[in-house]
Amino acid sequence: MIDDSRTRLIVGVDGIEKLSRASVAVFGLGGVGGYAAEAIARSGVGTMVIVDFDTVAPSNLNRQIISLMDNIGRLKTDVCEERLRSINPELNIIKHTLKVTENNIDSILMNFTDNLYVIDAIDDIRAKAALMAYLQKNNITFISSMGAGNRLNPCAVTIDDISKTSHCPLARIMRKKLKEYNIYKGITVVYSTEEPLPADRNNSGIKAEERAIGSISFLPGIFGLTAAGYIIKKIIE
Repeated sequence: MIDDSRTRLIVGVDGIEKLSRASVAVFGLGGVGGYAAEAIARSGVGTMVIVDFDTVAPSNLNRQIISLMDNIGRLKTDVCEERLRSINPELNIIKHTLKVTENNIDSILMNFTDNLYVIDAIDDIRAKAALMAYLQKNNITFISSMGAGNRLNPCAVTIDDISKTSHCPLARIMRKKLKEYNIYKGITVVYSTEEPLPADRNNSGIKAEERAIGSISFLPGIFGLTAAGYIIKKIIE
């Protein structure tokens, strides 16, 4: 069992009880989701749902907390599950190794009718919009991560409604996509107000949608920890 003595000093016995009864689902276990999942596990949450379809790649090592040389080629869900169990062996983990689509979101979350919270850290635009729409429709408390790539300023990371975001290309794309669901506001997101840095000259001549997105060790982690902090505060309120 995780030692919650230091956490209890801040949130109290009541807060510890609320955390232990809560379920948190993390969709996407990359640079943002990996840090978010770890922070949630260390908070003393009782149940976690982890969702990802991908494997650890060498290019993940610069920013993803679950990615190690020994893990390359392994499923991120397996690696994350092992890491979270090493933090809290009594943590109830439900693992889904799959690509999120509009058709499988309900099957992932159908057994959680109460006290469920969600962190969206997936990259696929269509799946991301479908997940947001599902969560809003079902009145599930959640936060969605916007783009952490091509940025360096840790002080520019903030939380707001998606309708109020600026300087975030992904948020702009998501606002347009969400119109298909008749959603214009009411989606809480973590994003950066920093103007994205220009693409590396090595990307010149490549179509915009095919260009690699630059990343740094700390920014995705800040996004993930900020998202986890938002959810933890919601649980203990």
